[in-house]
Amino acid sequence: EGGIAPLVALVRDGTDSQKENAAGALGHLADGNDANRIAIAQEGGIAPLVALVWDGTDDQKENAAKALGRLAHDNDANRIAIAQEGGIAPLVALVRDGTDDQKENAAKALGRLAHDNDANRIAIAQEGGIAPLVALVRDGTDDQKENAAKALGRLAHDNDANRIAIAQEGGIAPLVALVRDGTDDQKENAAKALGRLAHDNDANRIAIAQEGGIAPLVALVRDGTFWQKVNAAEALGRLADDNDANRIAIAQEGWSL
Repeated sequence: EGGIAPLVALVRDGTDSQKENAAGALGHLADGNDANRIAIAQEGGIAPLVALVWDGTDDQKENAAKALGRLAHDNDANRIAIAQEGGIAPLVALVRDGTDDQKENAAKALGRLAHDNDANRIAIAQEGGIAPLVALVRDGTDDQKENAAKALGRLAHDNDANRIAIAQEGGIAPLVALVRDGTDDQKENAAKALGRLAHDNDANRIAIAQEGGIAPLVALVRDGTFWQKVNAAEALGRLADDNDANRIAIAQEGWSL
């Protein structure tokens, strides 16, 4: 544990190369290790990482965004602390205007900040995070699409204002396209996102059907991986909830509820 405090000090006060490398090291220490996630926060590591995302070089921003995403993974105290330190706005800015690697890392970080944290879901939307995430789902690299689809699904979870906003920003069509033509992870994440968009929102149920979402979801239930099947079945159930036209369409696609 003795190595964390000096790394935090380098992120705060080092030269450019020291900041870049120390941010990268903290990200590696936080990866899959909750004791280290806690220790980095306790040593004051979150604030200087947020500062790098705001004002660092391109490589510093990339490493700091990755580190913040790893600190937020399965750690709600860190999710709260990152938001309190002002971390959401610069991550949204990276998703919008960053390099490809910055966009990828920032989208993953926002998805982790939104996980099981409604205050962060609201804050990400208020900072304008939904539109650039939709743009990544539509036009990003494979990893950007995967991360942005997961982030949109988490933003839509138990938050109807975000469900509405994602639809208004044009998010449904590119998510349907990922379910149809994406990689395995993209299909899994996009199916989950569509299910969350359809939950308790009939306008979205109608829109997903109109965008052609039912057929590729049925195809995933039939032929997908385990988690694709789970997510697609959940999505179809939500599309059929209180919507007779969708029930009929799902049955006609060869899968009856």
